[in-house]
Amino acid sequence: MLVTFLMVSGLSILGLVLLAGAALRETPLFWRNEGGYPEALRALVLAGFFPAYVLYFLGVSGGSLAGWLQLRTDKLSGALLLLGCSLNWLLFAVTTTVVLWNNVQNLIEGRPFHYHAP
Repeated sequence: MLVTFLMVSGLSILGLVLLAGAALRETPLFWRNEGGYPEALRALVLAGFFPAYVLYFLGVSGGSLAGWLQLRTDKLSGALLLLGCSLNWLLFAVTTTVVLWNNVQNLIEGRPFHYHAP
């Protein structure tokens, strides 16, 4: 039960950090010096966002698989793990939507990818 709690908690924290990173990635002032954001944070988001995104996806996938397998031996722990992973899948979907939203909108309006209106 403790392992289940720690796994879901760790995934949730990573998911919330990724959501914040996705919001920063789509903020034009974040990438300019006038935004007031530290350069180290910009470098961290630039270099670490997509590796953490893949790690989060693999973690939620593995947690979901473990939850399904655990249902056979310990129904309560498996069900809690699946519930936690379901919430993390929702968080993953929201993060993916934030990352893709601007690019899909630019594609529809005929602008280049990663374009941000001034």
